[in-house]
Parts: sequence; C-alpha cells; structure tokens
Amino acid sequence: MLKIVTTVAVLSLGLAACSQPAAPPAETAATTPASADTPQAIYDRHVENMKVGDLEGVLADYADDAVVVAPAGIAGEDGVFVGKENLRKLFAVLTDEAKSPGVRVMEETSKPLGDQAILMRWAQYRDTPQAVTGTDVYVVRNGKIVFQTVTPDATPTWP
Repeated sequence: MLKIVTTVAVLSLGLAACSQPAAPPAETAATTPASADTPQAIYDRHVENMKVGDLEGVLADYADDAVVVAPAGIAGEDGVFVGKENLRKLFAVLTDEAKSPGVRVMEETSKPLGDQAILMRWAQYRDTPQAVTGTDVYVVRNGKIVFQTVTPDATPTWP
C-alpha cells in the first residue's frame, strides 16, 4: 500500500511541476523549435526508436533532468527514474528485444493533450494470452520529453 501511495504522490508532484507554465522564450530562430521538435514529432520518433531497439535514439529525445514514472520492478525498485543515466537503466531493458520483445510488436494510438503533452494508448500481443495494454502520458517542453508516465492496465483493454 505504501508503494502505491508513494507512486501516486510522486506522479502527482511530477504532473504538478509539469503543469506550471514555462516562461515564454524570446522568439528567435535559436529558441523556436523546428517542426521536427513538435510534441507529435518527438512522440513519433520515440515510438519508432523503441520499436527498433535504438537506445541512444530513445534517450536523445529526453531532457537531461527528465522524470519517468513506470511500474516498480521493471528496471528499479520504485519505478521512478530521474535524469538520463537512470532513464538509460529503464530503456536498456525496454529496448532489449530479449527482455522486452513485446515492444517490437506494439500497436499504439496517440492524442494531443494541449500543446505540450501526448496521450498514448498501447497494446502488446493484442488478442493473445500474453496481451498487455496501457496508457503513457508524455510532457514535452523545448523539444524534449521532460516527464512521462507508463501505466499498464490491470486487465488488457484496447479500443
């Protein structure tokens, strides 16, 4: 029970921090993200890199101080990964075909949530006894993923 309360508290703090409006940067070519850095483009690139197992490609789209909240036990006891070196531990497992083969066959849909976030619904091994489904939320700022949640469904569902 304490793990659940701790995870919910960390998730709530992360979402609260990410919901604070960022100070608008001065409009210059150096600070205006290119179309390749839109939340949707970053999300699409992330999914492609996950499916082909490109660990460095996956990490390239995360901010140095990014936070990912995932189920405990995937690659760490508490499921909270802060900073790229800790993200490397998580994504080394998730991009390794031997450890996470379901990522290669993952089906997904996405929906923008405002101008800085993406909601992802995903399924691995759909319509099989090994089926796993879930929801991820990505928060993107200044062309980098700054926060992500990974939430598998208790019972596999797919729209």
